[in-house]
Amino acid sequence: HCFAGVVGFAGGATLGLVGWGGGQMIIPGMTHQYMALNQLAATGVSLFSLSLSSISSSVRFATSDSACLVTAASIAIPSIVTARFGTQLASRLSNDALEFAFNSLSLVMIPTHLYIQQRRHAQQLAQ
Repeated sequence: HCFAGVVGFAGGATLGLVGWGGGQMIIPGMTHQYMALNQLAATGVSLFSLSLSSISSSVRFATSDSACLVTAASIAIPSIVTARFGTQLASRLSNDALEFAFNSLSLVMIPTHLYIQQRRHAQQLAQ
């Protein structure tokens, strides 16, 4: 489980630093030959471990007035509901389909995030 600890260190550091990407570290790490979990088990490990680390990190952000709790609740409440549907869907898909979904969403999210940041910077410069 030393390899899992290294993956957890990288995932937690990424999550705490930028607020996302922990799963981008943990899931490939858990499906790596050293851990050899299937995609569904890796997703479960990622969600459980990141949920615990997210709680401690979110307390730190909230106590330093760096988090808008109303906005957080507005995101959390519907995501709690839809995460249950996603979990049900994931349990019905093949390992290959889950890997495809993970990789596809990863490919979409990173350029989307870069685009949003660039637009925000351009708007700030225009002001």
